[in-house]
Amino acid sequence: MKSESRRGFTLIELLTVIAIIGIMAGMLFPAINAVRRKSKIATSQSTFSQWCTAVNRYKSVYGFYPNIGTKYDSAVDSVHKLDDSAVTLKFVKALSGKAPSGSALSSTDRTALNRNAEEFCAFSKEDYAYYSSTIDTATLLVDKFGNYNIRVIFDTDSTGSIKSIAGVTIPDDISSAKSGTGLGIDSAKGGIPARVIIFTAANDAKSYDGVTVSPLSASEAADIIAIQ
Repeated sequence: MKSESRRGFTLIELLTVIAIIGIMAGMLFPAINAVRRKSKIATSQSTFSQWCTAVNRYKSVYGFYPNIGTKYDSAVDSVHKLDDSAVTLKFVKALSGKAPSGSALSSTDRTALNRNAEEFCAFSKEDYAYYSSTIDTATLLVDKFGNYNIRVIFDTDSTGSIKSIAGVTIPDDISSAKSGTGLGIDSAKGGIPARVIIFTAANDAKSYDGVTVSPLSASEAADIIAIQ
């Protein structure tokens, strides 16, 4: 009985299969990147919302917002830039009731930032730009894109809205120029009903690994906004 010989693939057939796989991979990778981007945006918004909730809890307990700036001015809304390590350190201590490393607050910090050392919010290592032995002095929080240009705004004038904020890059969704109504946090007309706003802007994005500052392009970052 004569056995049938099996025909193998020719070189042209193999190259055709490889080319098809390459085309399919080229179509799939952008979809995967889009999913990852959406996941980072959602996770960042969730984190910022937790921080907003912590700020509001702090306000309900102490009767005022965390004093993380150079002074506490109840006559205007206050904007704080967390790309300043000193401001970020105060923000973390005020909301977590401890230093970034987990060590207890000094008596000075308790008096200035959180006298009961109450934990309103927990920060994880992933929330920081880099976590090293100097975390208690060199502290920077980041969103999930690695952007440390985080802006925190408090309704310190207690009007129930946040408005007339200048000096920061504002995402389109809270910009008066983009709203179609002339309202936004950069407008004195009425601003946005809120007590706390925390955001990063894709056009104001930088990363830092403890050594090198690297600008991020708009495609490497995103507008992340939490409003409460």
